[in-house]
Amino acid sequence: MLSGCAALSPFLQRSRSSGATPLATVSPRFLAPIAVDKPVVSEEYVSKSVRSTLTSPAVPAVSQSVQVQPAQLSYSTPQIETATAVQLKYAVLLDTEVEQLPSSALLEQIDPWMGVPYRSGGSSRSGIDCSAFTMQVLEQCCGYKLPRTSKQQHAFCQPAALASLSSGDLLFYATRGRGVSHVGIYLGNGKFAHASVSNGVTVSDLSDPYYQKRFISAGRIPAGSTRQ
Repeated sequence: MLSGCAALSPFLQRSRSSGATPLATVSPRFLAPIAVDKPVVSEEYVSKSVRSTLTSPAVPAVSQSVQVQPAQLSYSTPQIETATAVQLKYAVLLDTEVEQLPSSALLEQIDPWMGVPYRSGGSSRSGIDCSAFTMQVLEQCCGYKLPRTSKQQHAFCQPAALASLSSGDLLFYATRGRGVSHVGIYLGNGKFAHASVSNGVTVSDLSDPYYQKRFISAGRIPAGSTRQ
């Protein structure tokens, strides 16, 4: 290609006459190839880097040996599983646990009277008054022999504080005039059973405003002196 160029012809002739190697036959020389090695990253370096990252302040170390202690629970067989129908009924009426109920003997004597209408002077299932109810229930349950009227029962019992009432204690009220005219049997959890003029034999609450206003005192049957 270069030999065909008229402008370079004198230079080509001079080169031939001087014995120089023609340009066309000169082999081009290049620099030796430079080896480019990949960076060598040792396993030790990687391990150190990973440890440094995991223990840096930005990434808190996570313990792999966290132990969770199981909750310590204790179990007991609930008495409700062996409760009778009467006990379940009075647990609802008294709004309490089966374990807190009065004796089954007392409840078993009260329950057949529930709903019997009030009748002054009455002492049967066709009608009963408050003192006949307490007298019959406590006699059948515990063998106690109580006087017939609420006033006599009040005089017969020993005084008892409301804060220390026990099931079977008697509660006295003035529902007619100022003297004792009504009596009921304390069952627990602020509830008592009695023959109510308006509702017959029922369970009422000591905190009922009607009974709070008319409450006189509580009484406990003397131990060992009223059994037949």
